[in-house]
Amino acid sequence: MNPLVSIVTPSFNCGAFIEETLRSVEQQDYPRIEHIVLDSGSTDETLAILARHPSVRLVTPAPQGLSAKVNHGFSIARGEIVAWINADDFYLPGAISKAVDALKRNPGVALVYCNFLQVDEHSVEIDRELTKQASWQEMLARDYIPVESAFIRREALERVGPLDTRYPLVQDWDLFLRISKQFPILYVDDHWSAFRVREGQRSDLYKYDFWIQARQMTKEHGADFFPLFRDYWGTKLGRASRMARNGQFRLLKSKLAKYILSFGRRQVTRNRSDY
Repeated sequence: MNPLVSIVTPSFNCGAFIEETLRSVEQQDYPRIEHIVLDSGSTDETLAILARHPSVRLVTPAPQGLSAKVNHGFSIARGEIVAWINADDFYLPGAISKAVDALKRNPGVALVYCNFLQVDEHSVEIDRELTKQASWQEMLARDYIPVESAFIRREALERVGPLDTRYPLVQDWDLFLRISKQFPILYVDDHWSAFRVREGQRSDLYKYDFWIQARQMTKEHGADFFPLFRDYWGTKLGRASRMARNGQFRLLKSKLAKYILSFGRRQVTRNRSDY
């Protein structure tokens, strides 16, 4: 028998994008899917869109905050396999079948993941991002697991516990670290999902806060300072250098301004319900 797969989607005012998320789940070729959407009082068209999709298991009003929503979704999910995709991202055709097949063929693996697409606000592909088979030690310096392409066995999730609400920007990274510390994880060289890059998303607004939370979280897992510093800031310095060499000074100035603004927004994420 095919195992039930539970997909959890936290939602808050993502009416411009959530229908594509819903359809990407409904149009999968896998026969046993439970889609749980947790909405904390959207005031845009989100609820009207959800009403057009009766197969969705809607929880509203849901807890405030992304971590609390996802934790509640995981707690009520009935599936043997669980996944989490945000309300502005979407799955590619065949994603769930491929993930389940990978878990069936590797019964000792607790989590499977793969590459992902980056798309813009109009769902136009920007880039194809590649990840790799990462060890727990490598995960201390970088999160190699895109949350929208990860599928987790329920027993592993129950063993390691829920998302840590102290880290609203890196809660998925922390969860994957805890899983990879106790269980084998598997990378599949494929593309199962799309991550939307848009103005106003948390990863864009709180860049400096992301660094602070990543440092605090990985330190609790025993990480050294310099590998994380080199990987995080080294990548950004490399991009800045390429912009300067290419004469993209306006873009470089804009990026620097965002980091300065992000520094001024520190700790705001603890009190916001972005989804």
